[in-house]
Amino acid sequence: MLYLVVARRSENGRIGDEDDGALYVSDDATERWTRVALPSGTNGPTGLLIDPADPRRMCLSAWGVYRADGDSGGGILMSTDAGKSWRPIFDHGQHVYDVSIDPRTGTLYACGFDQAAWRSLDRGETWTRIRGFNFKWGHRVIPDPADPTRIYITTFGGGVWHGPAAGDPDAVEDVIEPARRQ
Repeated sequence: MLYLVVARRSENGRIGDEDDGALYVSDDATERWTRVALPSGTNGPTGLLIDPADPRRMCLSAWGVYRADGDSGGGILMSTDAGKSWRPIFDHGQHVYDVSIDPRTGTLYACGFDQAAWRSLDRGETWTRIRGFNFKWGHRVIPDPADPTRIYITTFGGGVWHGPAAGDPDAVEDVIEPARRQ
């Protein structure tokens, strides 16, 4: 299987409508592509992680659909049946850019534009904020190839943060988490 994430911004400045991207799959070496249905309200995919231990298990990062009372439909979605069904597993931010995995430990990482990076030690069921990474515009978390206790986080501003994978418990926290809708 080969997957294609089409992440784009709508024409004419529209954001968060039915034209904000899609996910496609090909099972015949790219001769044909089939659009993968996403849950209602999700249409801004940004990245796809396929679990190296189970190719039917996938995490799709997405941007939320714009709404005046707060974006919705973004975050991270999990599929355990190769994209036939999805469930949300991350709601701490609506603008997740990417999900990555440390294949040595199975730890999942996520970051995006909402001033935080996150990690999950239980395959995406629970997430904790990586203390010490207090920057907006996160791009991708990359496990340090020489040291599994450290990570790199690239940003769209051109900077790279290198720090402890578990976060820095002594870091000054200057980020106030926005209230989540119930």
